Amino acid sequence: MRRKLAALFAAGAALLAALWLTRAQQAQPNVLLVTIDTLRADRLGSYGYAAAATPVLDALAARGVRFATAIAHAPLTAPSHASILTGLLPLGHGVRDNGSFVLPSSPTTLAEAFRGAGYRTAAFVSGFPLDHRYGFARGFETYDDQLPRGRDSRRAAYVERTAEEATRPAADWIRAARAPWFVWVHYFDPHAPYEPPGDLAERFAASPYDGEIASVDRELGKLLAAAEAAAAKPLVLVTSDHGESLGEHGEATHGVFVYDATLRVPWIMAGPGVPRGRVSSVVARGIDVAPTLLDFAGVRVPSAMQGRALRPAAEGHEMTDAPAYAESLFCSLNLGWAELHALRTARFKLIEAPRPELYELGRDPGEARDVSAAHEHEASALRAELRLALQARPPDASHDPGEEARERLRALGYVGGTAPARPTGRDPKDGIALVQRLERGLAEARARPAVAIEELTAFLAEEPDAPLARRHRAIAYQFAGRYADAVADIRALEAHGRLWLEDLTVLAESLRLAGRHDEALAALDRATAESPQAPEPALLRARTLRAMGRGADAHAALQHALTLDPANAEARRGLAELALERGAIDEAAALLEATLSADPTDVPALVKLGVARMRAGRVGDALALFERAVVLEPENPEVLLDLAGALGRSGRSQAAIPYFEKAIAIGGRTTTALNGLAVARLESGDAAGAARALRESLALDPRQARIEGLLRQVTGGKK
Repeated sequence: MRRKLAALFAAGAALLAALWLTRAQQAQPNVLLVTIDTLRADRLGSYGYAAAATPVLDALAARGVRFATAIAHAPLTAPSHASILTGLLPLGHGVRDNGSFVLPSSPTTLAEAFRGAGYRTAAFVSGFPLDHRYGFARGFETYDDQLPRGRDSRRAAYVERTAEEATRPAADWIRAARAPWFVWVHYFDPHAPYEPPGDLAERFAASPYDGEIASVDRELGKLLAAAEAAAAKPLVLVTSDHGESLGEHGEATHGVFVYDATLRVPWIMAGPGVPRGRVSSVVARGIDVAPTLLDFAGVRVPSAMQGRALRPAAEGHEMTDAPAYAESLFCSLNLGWAELHALRTARFKLIEAPRPELYELGRDPGEARDVSAAHEHEASALRAELRLALQARPPDASHDPGEEARERLRALGYVGGTAPARPTGRDPKDGIALVQRLERGLAEARARPAVAIEELTAFLAEEPDAPLARRHRAIAYQFAGRYADAVADIRALEAHGRLWLEDLTVLAESLRLAGRHDEALAALDRATAESPQAPEPALLRARTLRAMGRGADAHAALQHALTLDPANAEARRGLAELALERGAIDEAAALLEATLSADPTDVPALVKLGVARMRAGRVGDALALFERAVVLEPENPEVLLDLAGALGRSGRSQAAIPYFEKAIAIGGRTTTALNGLAVARLESGDAAGAARALRESLALDPRQARIEGLLRQVTGGKK
């Protein structure tokens, strides 16, 4: 009997424990926040876009709640996400632009609130503006901001990753985590440049922006499947940090204006406690995300949050609309133009600018007709409320991001300056065409320097005191091989004020490329004094010293760069090259393996490790590395030549020929490539083809006695 009673009590205890666990899980649902960067609400099927390919998001809206109008507080990634994660306006958290501000430690973040309630917390971000250095990692046990090196030689490395690359680690973490958890996944794909993957590139050739959204939707489906397989359906909220102008009001992308094209975003939520199939007309705001998620999860909402929980609206109850504040300090901070501030109600939006604007949104959703004159009372009331809000004293969250960070931000199209521009108060409406020229100039400085020089020269004709434009024209001059002009532009900057780290590094690199090595080292001395903790001067010093034949000094400079930045891939690759030069193959391989361990997509490291493997006699390993590099960068002529050369040296000349030919066709027409092709053809039995390649090589450089002799052998003494 005792055994039966004990068994009965044990079974009862187990049942009670199971019931308690079930209730606890119900009380604390798993929570998934997804922010899709640069996503306009009106490009989703559930928001009425007939051409959308967003079945996952549309199905989520059908089984949950969709807010018809949701408004972001800034048309930029960092300020808007700061509002989403803190429930504070930019006036409250102090983050006003990308890169130049760090989220202060004082406001309680959404992750901190969940973690304080016993949640496991993790974030997986896909764009550099949300790097941990900007304060967004606070409250997350795991903050995955590991971005691949990237395969576009025109842009800075480590700036973004694809939705697929973000979904994989997020899904793995969710599968392994114990409940309850809060996970934030940030997808960056819809951000320019619009380059949808694979099949979607062809399908959306006429609208690649839509193709990027379709790609995210597909990956979101995989993420939701992983989350639902790991536990009961989680509480899911999908929104965006801002939209995209797509040419409206003359703006190609985002960041300048505060029209709805860049402020109106989707808000879709579903899961435990969320009604099915409801559309709410209450205006949602970015600052309402955090309190709404906490409310649905049963977690206390920090009192400092300025947003409000929208659970009543989601459940169909009446809620009055709260005004939505928005701002763009983009042109003010970077160009010295006027700030833009806006206050939006369900009916009207006031934009405070040198020439104020008022729009009646229901009748004019495209904000094409300023109705200030016809609605003076409404404009006056909104202006008074806006000016009251602007009396807030935001915390000073500004900081100098450093040259490397600025370069990454500009690779994403963000016009980040080094020093404040001289204020002119220009209304951004009057200068949007100039902004487009500036952005094109910055984007093309390395890829198409002639285009950049033209655009930036036109910009400087109207804004001669803009240091950012002059600095990047110097970079364009450098990439165009016009080193004296590059130096002249930097000297012109110096005539108007202090040279910053970035100016000095551009100056030093231009002097190095011009062969003025001693002057380059002097500029780098100044750069080091300007920013002693920045690794860039040490990296450039190493390049200059190698050009001077001072290998030991270059080695010391690279070691110093690694001391300043232990994860610096360029420093490791440089040390590996020096090790290869002196025959220290194992040392070079160890450095390159460490680089690839941190980033398996680092193509220069793959290629250099392949060279090390070839020299060690490990031909098979070398070929595998070169093949991986070609898969990652199939249009890189240097990588193609490395693989072709390795195939030739391993006795597979026939297989090497297509790689030689492709490398030459896409821009690798050098004597080395042509001579390698000639040898491969000759060894494959194609003497006529070998002779053609040898003649082309001699046409490029007739001073190749050995090649001339080989041609005579191949042709029987004929040239």
